[in-house]
Formats: sequence, structure tokens, C-alpha cells
Amino acid sequence: MKKLLTILIGLSLWVPNLLGQDLKPEEMREDLLIFRESLEKFHPEMYRYTDRQTFENHFKAIEAQLTTPKSQREFYNLLKPVLVDLKDGHIKWIVQGQDQHYGFFQDQLFPLRLYFEEQIVKVISHLGGEKVPVLAEVKSINGETIEAIREKLLAGLTYGDGESLGGKYFQLNRYFAAYFSTEYGVSESYTVELTDSGKSVKWEGKGIGKDQIEANFKEAEEPFSFKMTNGWTGIMDINRFFSYKGEPDFKKFLKNSFESLENEGISNLILDLRGNEGGNEKLGIDLYKYLALDEFDYYDFVTTKPNQKVDFENYTSKIFRMANSFSKEKDGKYLFTKAPSKTEKPYKNAFQGNLIVLVDGQSFSVTTEFSSRVKSDRRATFVGEETAGGAEVNSSGFFTIITLPHSKIDLGVPRLGFHMADLDSSMDKNRGIIPDVRVVPTAGDLLSAKDPVMERALQLVKRP
Repeated sequence: MKKLLTILIGLSLWVPNLLGQDLKPEEMREDLLIFRESLEKFHPEMYRYTDRQTFENHFKAIEAQLTTPKSQREFYNLLKPVLVDLKDGHIKWIVQGQDQHYGFFQDQLFPLRLYFEEQIVKVISHLGGEKVPVLAEVKSINGETIEAIREKLLAGLTYGDGESLGGKYFQLNRYFAAYFSTEYGVSESYTVELTDSGKSVKWEGKGIGKDQIEANFKEAEEPFSFKMTNGWTGIMDINRFFSYKGEPDFKKFLKNSFESLENEGISNLILDLRGNEGGNEKLGIDLYKYLALDEFDYYDFVTTKPNQKVDFENYTSKIFRMANSFSKEKDGKYLFTKAPSKTEKPYKNAFQGNLIVLVDGQSFSVTTEFSSRVKSDRRATFVGEETAGGAEVNSSGFFTIITLPHSKIDLGVPRLGFHMADLDSSMDKNRGIIPDVRVVPTAGDLLSAKDPVMERALQLVKRP
């Protein structure tokens, strides 16, 4: 992810300002053709979840609407349903030179932090620090019912593989102001109808800037950590499967942590993968070698599309193009032969005890691959919420970046489809990893800094 965004920024050093300018029908038709050809020629799993005819219907419906000029934002939203039906959480659709979430507006944004529970939506705070009715239930925003807003925003979110909703609800809670602005635009002020302690209340306030909003959300300071508690339980928190320069080495961290587990005779391990959006797939494999009870295959096969020339500009890593040249067609699939494929053996000091894995709607990519292997082997008890990543397939790895020439929107297409080996037949192949014990924090939990997921995990610990 980090490398992809760096590439997108590098390709966007000079970006024409399209604000206030409309795209002509012929310009949009050309961009649509490039958009379509990019997906068809580069995406390894385009028809994994949605059939060819559905996509054909999408493209016909879009083309029928390209008869009058449209703004960049209108065109952006018009093409989104195609990407939603792709059902690939790794697909990138980013206004060139802009933040991937705040593509069109960075000021006058909706100022309240909301939390979408299963049936209701509650106020957590004012993201600019003003006083608001905390935990009040939201009924409408600027006259639009919250039910209609929820439905419209969820229908346009792509962060989730297959039918998983975990990632989409994560995005809704984390980036509500950004996605609300993309769909509805921004206002100098907002009117919110609430129910507070059984009474109807109307709140009004001005919009705020992106920087004010983002100041409320901090990334984890440490990429990974390990501690022991109560004399028989270890807690390992892995926030990402990679390290930045100057940070601790992941493999050394694993080696030292599992040596400590063995030396101290610890019989329970809680592995916290909440908020972990992935990283290096080889590190996911390495982690499982410290946990597996027997030999295992990680990937069944990895799909790709062959290198091919197109009549529009695109960026694809030279390393990938060289590796992809060795790919072969087999049984109707084009297979990437340079992916990890050997049978793996557990390390000699692999942990043999009770394993509990915590996941949520931000657990994605490499994290879900790892979780799929653990879940299929019935090696652990999973606690938390459904993952964003799919149980069977993860399309990621290298990306091809295409900038649509007229609308100046970047399309990032993942090039590899990682199919997990020996999937448990009881698992839903079209969903994320479904926890054995489902625990969803409430708005009240967030406000009081309670962690009901960890609390439930500690209840599952087996005392020696």
C-alpha cells in the first residue's frame, strides 16, 4: 500500500486543476474505454464475484449517460458501481494528486464523528473540539435520513473483498466526512436532527477542515509489540506486516517473542491483528511457521494476466513485468510462477498452546491470508468482527497504475490473485473471516476506552 501511494504521488507532481471545469461527452467516452480495457486486461480476478454480463450492463448504462458535460466528481461517482461490483478491496480509484479519501473537498466538511452500530448511528464527538450531545442518536443530516445516507454510502464503498461488510463499516466510521462530501458535497453549515435521552434535538454547526478531522486519528506508534500477563498468557499485537526504515526488524521480533513464550512456559497466546491492513506476504507465512502444528501449504495458486501492450499510458513495475514473463497458462488460468508455493514446515519452537486471534473490519490483505490459513487449520479461536479481506482470494501484490487522460483520475489495478490452499469447506468463500466469537464494540465502549474484544479474549484463556 505504501509503495503504491508513493507511485501515485510521484505520477502526480503536476496535475491540471479540473475544479469548475466540465468534461465533454467525447472525453468521458475515451476515459471510459481506457477504464474498461484496464480492468479487462490487467485485473487477474475480474469475474471472480460478478459475471461478465453484469459488467457489460454497467458499461452500457454508463455510456448512455455520457451525452452531456459532467464534472470530475460526477464522472468519478458514475464509474464507481463498476468497482463496487468488482468486489476487490485493493482496487484504487483516486483523484490524481489528492488524498485517496478526500478526493474533492478538504474544507467545510461534516464536523461530527459518528459511529454506525448495527441499527443506529450515534454521535461520538465534534472533531473540532466543540460541545455536542454525546451518544445522541442521529436521525438526519441536512434533511436526508441517516438510513438513506447509510445505504448510499455503503453502496459506493470498495474496501472489502467479496460480500464482506467489515471493511465497509470500518471506512464508514473512520472516513465518514470524506465519503459524505464525495456523495453529497459540502456545506458552510450542517443541521443534524438527533434523539438525545428520548427527546428530539436539532444541532447546527459549521463545517471543518480535513486537517482538523485527521488530528483525531492517530496511527499505532509501534508496528508490533509483545507482553506477558497473568503468568500464563502472552499478548502479541501486530499492526502491520512490514517495518519502516529505523524500526525493529519483524523477523527478529518474532524470534525473540516466541523464544520468550517457550522459555516462560506460556500456554496461551492472544494474537491481536485488529487494524492490520497487511504488508509483506512472506512475513505472514513466517508468523504461521511459529504457530502451525503440522506442515502446511499456504497458497494453492496465484493468478495473473499476461504482459501485453495497450494504446494508453500506464505504469507497471519493471520487476513485475520481468517476473510475469515466466507466467504460464494452465487449465484455463494464467498462473504467476514466481509466488511462494512450497510446503512449509513449522519451526522447531513453534507455539503449541491455546491460540486466540483478534480481527476486525480493518484486518485485510496479508492479514486475512494468514487468518484464512489459521482458520482453515482450526488452529485458533477468532474473536471480533468480520475481516475486510476475503477468505479464499486476495488480489494484490504489484499494481498497474492508469491515469485517465481527461478526468485525471488514477485507477490502480492489482495484478496478482492469491488463492489460499486447503480452505475449510465450512468457510464461506465469498466472505471475510467470520469470527467464532463475534464482539462488536459500541459507541459507549469507544467513549470510555473499553476494549470488549480483548476482555472476551481473556475470558477464553485456559489456566494451566
